[in-house]
Amino acid sequence: MTEKYALVIDGGCKFHGAGGTLNHHYCELARQTLEEMGWSVDVVRAQDQWDAAEQAQKLIEADAVLLQTPIWWMASPWQVKRYVDEVFCAPGVANGDGRTRSAPEVNYGRGGVRKAHYMISCTWNAPANAFTAPEEFFEGKGIDAVVLPMHKAFQFIGMKPMQTFMANDVVKNPTHEADFKRFVELVRKNFSAL
Repeated sequence: MTEKYALVIDGGCKFHGAGGTLNHHYCELARQTLEEMGWSVDVVRAQDQWDAAEQAQKLIEADAVLLQTPIWWMASPWQVKRYVDEVFCAPGVANGDGRTRSAPEVNYGRGGVRKAHYMISCTWNAPANAFTAPEEFFEGKGIDAVVLPMHKAFQFIGMKPMQTFMANDVVKNPTHEADFKRFVELVRKNFSAL
């Protein structure tokens, strides 16, 4: 059996006094869990210096990618967006947008060549109820609808989704130990299916 390879993108960043340590911890839990499962793992911090071509090669070689990110103002930090912008546009990662000159109105977003899987894991200060209750802020749409642009970036390059993880109320009402346990369980479930 060939060893599987996972790339973990650590979106933990310094912001208004916070140092990204919670998201760094989730990445370390992912690394430990996957290595225990026999995976080879690389972790890259979006806020650090990295080479886009080298990261693109890792993305191309990965059997699965885990994006771990805080959510600020309804999106990942700009450092994560920069990573996606620079790495996903590198040669060999995508194969155009899927359309043809003869039918430019159809198949947009279907040109991806990556046949790997991805998992989004995010930390929020919003309570879980904000995503599920129709009368609350996200109108009951759920986490996957709220992070749809992140999903579509991975799907544009051809990757398939795994179940999303969300830790809620990480500042005002944290339940870190229970969240860490849920995270490890979901990583095991998602990655053992590959």
